[in-house]
Parts: sequence; C-alpha cells; structure tokens
Amino acid sequence: MIDTASKVEKITTRLRSLIAERQFSADKLPSEPELATQLNASRATIRQALALLEMEGLLVRKQGTGTFINRQILNIPNRLEEVWDFAEMIRLAGFAPDVRHVSLNLEPVSPEIGLKLALPPAAEVLSTVNIFLADDVPVIYCLDVIPANLVQQAYRDEELHGPVYPFLEKRCGRHLDYNIAELLPAVADERLSRLLECPPASPLHYMKETGYDAAGSPVIYSEEYYRPKYFSFHVRRKMTTAYQK
Repeated sequence: MIDTASKVEKITTRLRSLIAERQFSADKLPSEPELATQLNASRATIRQALALLEMEGLLVRKQGTGTFINRQILNIPNRLEEVWDFAEMIRLAGFAPDVRHVSLNLEPVSPEIGLKLALPPAAEVLSTVNIFLADDVPVIYCLDVIPANLVQQAYRDEELHGPVYPFLEKRCGRHLDYNIAELLPAVADERLSRLLECPPASPLHYMKETGYDAAGSPVIYSEEYYRPKYFSFHVRRKMTTAYQK
C-alpha cells in the first residue's frame, strides 16, 4: 500500500512540475499510454495521478477530446487544500530552494502537542526545526514533531535536516494520508525575526497542522511560518447546494 501510494504521489508531483513548466503544447496532455511511457510508470498509476489532479481542478477531461490544463487553477501561487514539498513550492515560485537546519531534539512532549498527537504525558518526541530559503533568503520556518515511539530504524540526524516526509516513510513506516490545518494571524517575535531575517513584528502566515495516516492516527504535528512577501495562499471553494439553483 505504501509503495503504491508513493508511486502515485511521485507521478502526480512530476506531472505538476511538467504542467508548471509548460511542457505540454496547447495545454493538452498526451494520452495515458504516452504518459506511461514518458514517465516510466504503469497506466494504472498514470490514471490515478490524473484523477487526483482532476479532483484538484488542475485538469479538465473532455470526452472524445482529451485531458486539458485548467490555467485558471494553475496560476494560483499556493493552494491550502494541497500539501506541497517546500522546495517544490519555492522552485515553482521562481526561486532557487535551499534549507538551513536549526535544531533537532529528543524531548518530553508538551501538553498541547501531546493532545494533538494522542500521546501520554511522559511520551518523548523528536522535534526538528528547519528554515527553507528562496534565493538564499529565509522564507519559511518549520517545526516538525514526531512521536519517538514511531521510529522503527536507526537514523542519522541529517535525515531530519530538511523535509520530514521521507523520514516518516523510511524510518517510521508511516505514510501520511491527510493533514488538518489551522491558519492563524501572527507577527514575528525576536526569535522568528532573527531566523527569518525580517523586522520584528512583521506579519507572517502561521499554520498549525496535524498529519494523519490512512487509519486516522496522528503521526506528525507541524508549525509553519511563511513570509507573505514570497507566498500567498488560496482556496478553491465549491458552492454548496444552498446556493445552487
């Protein structure tokens, strides 16, 4: 199950990149067999990836004509209903991505985070902080907290110096199915001002989120701060039946 999901995610990410780079002429995608050959994937994997992108609104399928790119959705910088790799977000925004590791600790869980991760008071967690850069400018602060009891294999500290999702899959055997996020207003305190190299009290996008596996078990808690100068977030909202005539 994990391997299949990972393959679909990798192909979905690859297709997003090709779309963003305008690699498809006339905004029309090749057929499923052509994509399978081009991306070295099975037709079933291609079909699942296309279905995901269609659900997101990035693609539109027209019967008898083909699959087309929805440019109105593509031009949105970042969408809140999607979980993106930070480096990919920065690259697609037109900057060179990099990461600066700040800290890694094995420590007792705080009461607030313990509730988020359904952990007992005495539980230990791995807590890692990374700063993500765009053209050498710090633009994202990210704190990730993982229950220590999920770790199944020995690891090197460097594996948590950056994105943590590969660590969750490789060392914990856990695949994230979805995140529940809360977006809040925030300003930079003294520490965030120093780490993000922005003036004190600068406005920031602040997100608190918990990631769950397919069984609905919490496996990671994150706090993220984004510099608004570099990122804006949008949501594609569907009309409810109350507004439909």
